Amino acid sequence: MKNLDNFIEELKTKLGDNLVSVIAFGSKANVEDAKNNLNLMIVTNTLNAENLYEISKPVKKWVKAKNPVPVIMNKEEWYSSFDVYAIEYSDIKDNYRIIYGEDLVPSIPVNKYFLRLQCESELKSLLLKYKNNFLLNIKSDKEMKKVLDHVIKTLLVIFRAVLRLHDRSVPYRAVDIIEFTADYLSFNKIVMSKLAKVKYENDDYTKQELIFIEAELLKDIQNMLKQVDAMHF
Repeated sequence: MKNLDNFIEELKTKLGDNLVSVIAFGSKANVEDAKNNLNLMIVTNTLNAENLYEISKPVKKWVKAKNPVPVIMNKEEWYSSFDVYAIEYSDIKDNYRIIYGEDLVPSIPVNKYFLRLQCESELKSLLLKYKNNFLLNIKSDKEMKKVLDHVIKTLLVIFRAVLRLHDRSVPYRAVDIIEFTADYLSFNKIVMSKLAKVKYENDDYTKQELIFIEAELLKDIQNMLKQVDAMHF
């Protein structure tokens, strides 16, 4: 935790009373000894170019230690973004830890209308990107594997949101998330499970599997988009 402790101290030194809260979120939020890849949300009272300049150096050191770039916003942004970032806020509410300052998370409302709307938006964006990547990379197995890694990562975010829409608890393992979501969305579970196992369990594709999955996935994303569009909450 040395990197995290040092980072927080530098933020406190640079921002002083302007620093409201530092929140860890994501799969490693409650892992006390997580050494890297920790997602952080930094909330300030005000946020201007001077503030960003002040903390740019510690942020660079934090990222150099193999952590994602922190999400930084002021309190006004925090309270005005519950609609457009419904998926992200529901993820935070489900798994977070206060590293410093105020606990702002209980103030998050989970609005199912906005949550469903963002699921639809994310699926439309994913479909567009997948079709483009399909056109550009279909002859490169190496590049298509990277595309499929991105697809399953994005779909799991959407699947977690779908489970919350139906008031279901969200399991930790990717294959379990897929299994639970299949109660509400129709898709090829074999394909989705294979994607998850390759991404998270060091599995790999055969040449024939890759050809089949590439085509099947296009149909699945198109069908899921129709299903999410038809949901009402």
